Amino acid sequence: MDLKPILKTAPTVSQQLVLSPRLYQSLSILRLGAFELQELIQKELDENPTLEIPEAADFESESSQTPERELWDDYLGANRSDYGRGINPAAAGELAACVETLSEHLTLQLHLENLTDERRRIGLAIIGSLDEDGYLREPVDELAATIDKPAGEIEYVLKIVQRFDPPGVAARNLEECLVIQLEQIAAGETAIHIVREFLPQVAHSAYGEIAKSLGVTTAKVRRAVEVIRSLCPSPGSLFDTSPPAAAVIPDVYARLDRGSIHILANRETVPSLKLSRLYQEMAKKAVDADPATTAYIKDKLREASRLIRDIDHRRTTVTKVARAIAEAQPEFFTDGPEYLRPLGLEKIAATLDVHPSTVSRAILGKYMSTPHGIFEFRYFFSSGYTTGDGEGLAANAVKKRLAGIIAKEDAKHPLSDQKLTGMLKQDDIKISRRTVAKYREQLGIAPSWERKKATT
Repeated sequence: MDLKPILKTAPTVSQQLVLSPRLYQSLSILRLGAFELQELIQKELDENPTLEIPEAADFESESSQTPERELWDDYLGANRSDYGRGINPAAAGELAACVETLSEHLTLQLHLENLTDERRRIGLAIIGSLDEDGYLREPVDELAATIDKPAGEIEYVLKIVQRFDPPGVAARNLEECLVIQLEQIAAGETAIHIVREFLPQVAHSAYGEIAKSLGVTTAKVRRAVEVIRSLCPSPGSLFDTSPPAAAVIPDVYARLDRGSIHILANRETVPSLKLSRLYQEMAKKAVDADPATTAYIKDKLREASRLIRDIDHRRTTVTKVARAIAEAQPEFFTDGPEYLRPLGLEKIAATLDVHPSTVSRAILGKYMSTPHGIFEFRYFFSSGYTTGDGEGLAANAVKKRLAGIIAKEDAKHPLSDQKLTGMLKQDDIKISRRTVAKYREQLGIAPSWERKKATT
């Protein structure tokens, strides 16, 4: 009897994670700073009649006197007449004038990567070559010739930068930008094939043609296109608008109480929202209403519900990240910036059991009011040095100590970078003279000969 191979097809079951447009909205709101969120809320209140700000009476009926609420009331009572008591005005003013750019946001993530100095320099060159939309328009070969590095190394580091937030950054064209985002959310091969081969057909809504070419259903194509259209084609544009210099709004307050650090969400600047009871009743009693009107009301109620959930999710996530930062940096809150420790996004992500990109979004443009001033969340993240006792010390803390030493120097005999290096070594901080010079420049402090000249 002849045995011949027989080919058969059998159905298989697989799971794929697809990020819905609603989840994209949630992530977009998480990325917003308090100022931008206020603007968004006002816009939605103007355009959506089913969305309202609760009246004072609505809060009275809630059981709001939780221990955390009482602590918040105590905090406001102690600070309402003297806003920011215990806050360093100079630090607040400095931060108020600081707006994070795309380059700074990417550079922070780059420095938190475990890369060699050579690859870190390549990463900085890539970041510096991005246009305002977040694209790398310069061909890799030309960039390699410009910085005199192998093209293969640039490709390697480019792949790392392309994993950073915002999703799709450092892409070389629209197709690559969208594919990067789809791969990050594991959207599936159908969506990726559509981006790579059928973008013109997507523009003309030729779903049947796409489905026939890919051998899938039209419904599957529609779902994939819905995800594609929810992507951001210009990642850099997310950094084009930012709050004015005087509009720094703390998202959270960190308060020391009996030796413990309490993190309180700032509920005064970002108001709570609720659904209109009137429109909810109208949606329920839709028997005699015009179908189009009923559909409009229900659609607006759904939009309002999503927005409320997304804002609550943002508040919860930002507060959790702030609390995790406080737990990782206890000495900063009790003793001051000189005791800041090295901290990476990955540690906070692991603590909260979320992806590092979620932490990256949660710290973008967010501020924390602390006993030592108002600080941007990203201030707490830094690589660092090992002191003589084996403990870690963040780069920001080293800068703080450096500034303190210079502030106490003899104005007639200012300290050279070499002497500053030696004094830091006496504190068991081993750092090169070149790094001291770099930190001094970043602090806006002139070299010793210029400081001496200014006193004569």
